[in-house]
Amino acid sequence: MTFLNYYDKNLNLKNLSFFSRMQDSPGIKTLTSSLSRSRRGLLKELSIGVWVRILRVYAVISTEIRKKVGKKGVTLPQLYVLTTIGLQGDMPLGKLGKELLVTKGNITTIVDHLERDEFVIRDQDKKDRRKIWVRLTPKGEQLFGEILSAYEEEFVPLMRCLSQEELKQLSLLLKKMAEGLSHEKAASIKTMDPFIS
Repeated sequence: MTFLNYYDKNLNLKNLSFFSRMQDSPGIKTLTSSLSRSRRGLLKELSIGVWVRILRVYAVISTEIRKKVGKKGVTLPQLYVLTTIGLQGDMPLGKLGKELLVTKGNITTIVDHLERDEFVIRDQDKKDRRKIWVRLTPKGEQLFGEILSAYEEEFVPLMRCLSQEELKQLSLLLKKMAEGLSHEKAASIKTMDPFIS
C-alpha cells in the first residue's frame, strides 16, 4: 500500500463536519478537548496528504520541464526567474527573491548566471541607488517566448484531466497557499537575513 493510498483509505473527510457539529452542540464541554485533538489529527493527515500530492505533481511536471529547458541551457531556478520577469515585467532583485521564496544570496547567484549568459541585465534604480532592477534582454525575451510556446504544446495537455472550473478553483487555492507560504517564508528569511532589500 502506497503512502497516498494509506491516507485515502484511512481518512474519512465526513468526520471533519461531524466534529464541527459536535463542538457546537450544548452539553459536551467535557469532550471539547479530546474532539479538538481528534480534529487536529485529521487536519494533520489532510495536510500531509496534500503535501505528498503536490510533490507527486511537481515531480511529473518538473521532469517534463527539465527535458525542455535543459536543451536551452537553463536550470529550473533560472527558468522560474525568466518566467516571473516575463509575466510580471521588470522587477527589483529583492522583490524577485521574495516572489520565488529564496534568500538574497540565492537569487543573486541565479541572476548572476542569467546575466552571464545574457538572458537578463541589472540596472540601478535612478532614484534609489540601493535598488537593483532585473530586466530581460532581447535574448531573454526570445527564450521566454520559446518557453511559453513549449508550455502550450507540452504542458497544457497535462491539465486536460481537469475541467475549466476545476482549474480555476485549483489556481485560486494554490494562489492562497502561495501567499500564506510567502508570509511565513518572508518572516523566516528576515530572521536569517536582515539585509534583504
